[in-house]
Amino acid sequence: MLLLSKILFKKLNLIIMSALLLFCLPLSAQEQEAETEQQEIDDTFFVLKFSAGDFSYESPLSDKEDIELNFLPNWTFYYKDLFFIERTKVGVNLYLDDNTIIDVVGKHNFDGIYYHGDDKTAQFSVSPFPSPFNYPSKNAHLSYLGGVEMKKFYGKDRITFGVYSDISNVHHGEQIDLNWLHLFYNNDFKLAVEFGAEYKSDQLLEYYYGSPLEGDNINYYSQIDAAYTLSDGLLLVFNYKFERLSSKIISSEATDKKDLTSMFLGISWSINL
Repeated sequence: MLLLSKILFKKLNLIIMSALLLFCLPLSAQEQEAETEQQEIDDTFFVLKFSAGDFSYESPLSDKEDIELNFLPNWTFYYKDLFFIERTKVGVNLYLDDNTIIDVVGKHNFDGIYYHGDDKTAQFSVSPFPSPFNYPSKNAHLSYLGGVEMKKFYGKDRITFGVYSDISNVHHGEQIDLNWLHLFYNNDFKLAVEFGAEYKSDQLLEYYYGSPLEGDNINYYSQIDAAYTLSDGLLLVFNYKFERLSSKIISSEATDKKDLTSMFLGISWSINL
């Protein structure tokens, strides 16, 4: 009975952590369009979305398996222009005009999610000689970032700049995001192309990837999100992201990758409540 309880607990933990991972994923093209138009929101709405297809996300950690799933839940809630929840990201608006949005936001730090994407215990290689490298804790905790995010809109282009700090008392690190996104519309077809960079402080990197680390602190990424409307609320969705890891992460003995890719191809169904 005790063994069965432990197995069920592990499976439940896997489901919860996988859900957290999914809720932190990039927005699909149709959601990007909704975000671009959020400065015009004058009502409250709640959207549930369910996606089914082939999803894969690489982990930079050599002792963790890549994530592969076939079902993606999601939710979005907006209270006029004042407050929003998108997956596990929350925000309160500070300033709004026709071209600018400034929010106070909270969001999960993605590096912590990598440690909880499966239910396998981390296993580091054992050497008869002591290593000068301090490995990160195999029980590294999830962390939550809080900060200020500004979005500037220029027609179908959007530039986002955000400064965030650990508010969960885990690693006491900071992160700075900068990205540019362009939207394409063609009747029922929508495409979003995005390029961005993420600066992660030494405290954050050393907590999740060990020390000492050498090099720069910036990850670069490019992303394509496409959606084709099949019927009302039903879309064919394709998402692809390529991320080049910072040289400090690459120098870590906890990882054996220089870049990461993620992809989703499937059907998305949304319900407006």
